[in-house]
Amino acid sequence: MSAVPVPMAPAHRFIPAVQSVTERLGVTVAVDRQPNLCRWAVHTTDTAGRDIMVTGPSRGDAANPSNRELAAQITTAVDSLGVEVGQVFTSDWPTATLLRAKTALPVTDLSAPPASLVKARNGIAAVERRAVSGLVLACDASRGKGRSINGCGWVLAYANGADPVVGAYTTVSEHGGIRAGELAAIRRGLQATLNLHPVLRDGTGSLTVLSDSKSALDLLARVTADEDVSGEDGDSVQECRRILGSARGADIRFEWVRGHDGHPLNEIADRLAVLARRNREMGVDDITGHRMLAGVREDAKVICAAL
Repeated sequence: MSAVPVPMAPAHRFIPAVQSVTERLGVTVAVDRQPNLCRWAVHTTDTAGRDIMVTGPSRGDAANPSNRELAAQITTAVDSLGVEVGQVFTSDWPTATLLRAKTALPVTDLSAPPASLVKARNGIAAVERRAVSGLVLACDASRGKGRSINGCGWVLAYANGADPVVGAYTTVSEHGGIRAGELAAIRRGLQATLNLHPVLRDGTGSLTVLSDSKSALDLLARVTADEDVSGEDGDSVQECRRILGSARGADIRFEWVRGHDGHPLNEIADRLAVLARRNREMGVDDITGHRMLAGVREDAKVICAAL
């Protein structure tokens, strides 16, 4: 009778997949790129298990870097950690592809340790909180004589040197006149800002909205105070209510600036408003319109960098 086979002990200790991922050692890189602002974080732990993290861009670095600039920023951050870099995990495939193409970092296809990835993303959130401190949104409108079209423009400027965001569009107001256009510019600029930075709705950061229309800001204040505005045009009152609905929860201050008096952000907003109105009145095609808007955006970058 043959002996019953006895299973041998495994050559290596069995490690569950979840534990294997959790215990991976290396550096985790997380990147969040927006149209005008890039945020990133690099996280690892030292031999004692203490967290080490670098976030960026730092002051003086490009806030909206090219791929090469972003790769250089991350490489510098990894080098500054002061630990041996066995492998580099990334938060997503595009980041891994970028680092492989532009750096000599040992990027791996393996998933990042969950705890490290969470801490890196928390680091990005901290960068976002700093970015929304001291935001300034300038809004303006333009209306041709005897016409119902309002051109609206806005520019969002950052205190940390990030590239400004600009917007230009048109609205039609038969009864509200230029005031309705001024309020529409505030509403659209405010909505775009809150979409870019949702943390503002939680009371994080601060936003100052500039307008050169005293009548628009006065009506907005009256609607805010729930005063009787039955004698005002419906278009303007409706825009005020939309603004207040969008601004709920955010730390926003509305300020008047004198128009056509050399205020740099107001001048940019005015150019955008005039551009939007004239392009619609003259039937300018979308490609040409986008090219003209890009020209104003480049001018805005130079102006905001000097503020």
